Amino acid sequence: MARRVRGRGARIALGASALVLVLLVLSQLLLPGLAARTVRQRVERYGPVLSAHVSAFPALELLWGSGQSASLRTGALRMTAAQASDLLWSARGIDSLDLTARSLLVEPLRLETVSMRKRAHAVRVQATLTLADLRAALPAGVQVQALAGGGEGPLELTVGGGLFGVSASIAVVVQASEGKLVAQPRGLSLGGLTQITLFSDPHMSVDSASFTALQAGQSWRLDLHGTQG
Repeated sequence: MARRVRGRGARIALGASALVLVLLVLSQLLLPGLAARTVRQRVERYGPVLSAHVSAFPALELLWGSGQSASLRTGALRMTAAQASDLLWSARGIDSLDLTARSLLVEPLRLETVSMRKRAHAVRVQATLTLADLRAALPAGVQVQALAGGGEGPLELTVGGGLFGVSASIAVVVQASEGKLVAQPRGLSLGGLTQITLFSDPHMSVDSASFTALQAGQSWRLDLHGTQG
């Protein structure tokens, strides 16, 4: 009798183990696809998604918002700064995230040929910024011209139109400052009216931003590094 009870217990344990194994296999097969569909639907609110992929092992991590990697390829995306912040924050549990976009408008600044790479908390964005898009991000009536220069570093411009309360044209630098990407006068003290924020995110600090000229005075390659947290 005892031998039969032990045999039944062993069969039950073996059956339970087999069921758990089947569930793990099914979750590994199904959950990444479901997660990729959820990501696609979330991003499609802002523009076309050409491809989406999510992976995790074990895939059950995805039920708690975690995962090993995700990749997205999109067309032209358009969103507010708050929407962009929420979208990036929703991916905080993904260890490795790669996103490419034909263009990205985070109002009011538009970037082209965007590549975003996230590794743990480190975020890197590479994109093309044109003079036309920079002008569009500034208030109406502001005149902007690029200063001659080469190499890699902050973007230097001349700005007129009373943007900073000064009627004459002044030199302005676009760079990272206090965790934001800002445009601010160079070498002038104007009290509290010292800068215009082009990009900020409550969940990410902009650590550095450099610009490399692609077309003299017309477009630049932006390389932005940030820390999510």
